[in-house]
Amino acid sequence: MSETHSPRPASGALTQTGGFLTGFTHTLQPYIGCRFGCDYCYVQESTVHRFHGGGLTWGEYVHPRTGIAEKLAVELARFEKRGTLDQVAIFMSSTTDPYQGAERRWGLTRACLEVLGERPPGLLVIQTRSPLVERDFDLIRTLGDRAWLSFTLETDLDEVRRTVTPHCPSVAQRLETLKVALAAGINVQVAVSPCLPFSSVETFGALLLEHGDRVVVDTYASGDGGGGKRTAKTAIPAAYAAQNWGDWRAEDQAQALYEWLRMQIGERAGWSQAGFTALARTVTEGTPCS
Repeated sequence: MSETHSPRPASGALTQTGGFLTGFTHTLQPYIGCRFGCDYCYVQESTVHRFHGGGLTWGEYVHPRTGIAEKLAVELARFEKRGTLDQVAIFMSSTTDPYQGAERRWGLTRACLEVLGERPPGLLVIQTRSPLVERDFDLIRTLGDRAWLSFTLETDLDEVRRTVTPHCPSVAQRLETLKVALAAGINVQVAVSPCLPFSSVETFGALLLEHGDRVVVDTYASGDGGGGKRTAKTAIPAAYAAQNWGDWRAEDQAQALYEWLRMQIGERAGWSQAGFTALARTVTEGTPCS
């Protein structure tokens, strides 16, 4: 897979949220595009990709948003001056992985974390699937309970992972990162998003409980922002047919996993949008969340 890096100076850092992430006040995107290029990613059907892709296939480009940390510092200072910094809930990131390979060269995510450490918001949720995040555990830990690592683990079967997300870290690599995060005292949410075929409810469920403080289960139909319409345009339907995995729209196995988790950990198990935004609502609405 080819890769194109074309820096794009950031005009701003924080973007107000809506839609699926309603509950968070802002998103933070250090990069445009995503080298992982997951088959199911809804962003490939979005205006973001059409505008910035330049005709390239999703997964072939990543544009560093240079200067974003400096913009972030200015914006956080404004919230601090207004006395509203504690009401800011940031999701990093919604349309790109902040710890894809480009981060090793550009360091934009780490630079943003350094700024956030100086002026901590009410909440920062870091969404990634990359073991590279371990490099920044020192900075994340300084934010204490204001920071959560939301780490994607869609299945416990690496053969499934290789079929759907061949350019992403293995299941074993991700489990090791989760172990290190918990040992470092970092708040960990495991995101089964989207839920891919897995071994069994009890086996996968136990693995999730062992490696996270919270778990969110999501599906194509509930989580792609279009009731499955976006996913229908991706390679997912063909992949499921080729692998004899059944109907990609079906949610019965994901629901069974969620219900099992719910029986084990109660409110610390979440479903789709409500599960992802539960942490943010503790900041923006004062809603308790275990």
